[in-house]
Amino acid sequence: MTDHGREIAARLKETFYAYTNRLARNQQETMGPSEIGSPCDRRIAMSLLRVAPVNPGGDNWASFVGTCVHAGLAEMFLWANAGTGRYAVEVPLKFPSAYVPHGTGDLLDRTLCMFLDHKLMGRWSLDKLTTKGPSPTYRVQVHTYAYGAQLKGEKIDHVAIIGWPREAGTLDDLYVWTEPYDPSVAIDALKRVERIGERVKALDSIGGPATAARQFDIAEDCRFCPFHAPKDDQGERGCNGKR
Repeated sequence: MTDHGREIAARLKETFYAYTNRLARNQQETMGPSEIGSPCDRRIAMSLLRVAPVNPGGDNWASFVGTCVHAGLAEMFLWANAGTGRYAVEVPLKFPSAYVPHGTGDLLDRTLCMFLDHKLMGRWSLDKLTTKGPSPTYRVQVHTYAYGAQLKGEKIDHVAIIGWPREAGTLDDLYVWTEPYDPSVAIDALKRVERIGERVKALDSIGGPATAARQFDIAEDCRFCPFHAPKDDQGERGCNGKR
């Protein structure tokens, strides 16, 4: 790359970072269904405590691509709906929880009585979905969307996670995981957040966010945790992944 090219690249990145850092997903003020299935109590507690993320997990490019693909898929299913009412996209949902009051689900198929969640996946993630099924986080997320749709009066029999291949040039590797809808998956997850939230309130009033967060158990899902700070031995900025 020439010096002129490097200068242009730097300006493009600056524009991209400024734009993506202001997107709604990065400015979310309450927890959503995508977070509550984490097996780590401490991660949920730190979200409720509004601890500032210290592990951004990249430069927003992957999430930006995912957002763009989601927007394109929404347009595709609106077109496929053709006024029939079969599909609903970007479905606004409400939940009976002070900590997780609302969310937006990707796709409702009223003909199949199914709620579907789009996931744009790299090779490793797609292989894992194919061989082992979804993570607890993804599974809870789609069941919670389905629960919100049921509360709106929709009939839901099944849930699905669609693994769209991010790195492939075709849809040959498209994979869809399904299972019967189980409202208890969502209800149990929401109750768990409520329990953690009430405990957070009591602990935060005594020692502040950092002290409160250290009282919660952790799980082995640190890699993409926004609060993971492995060198923070005292837990002053984030979580070092230790009990």
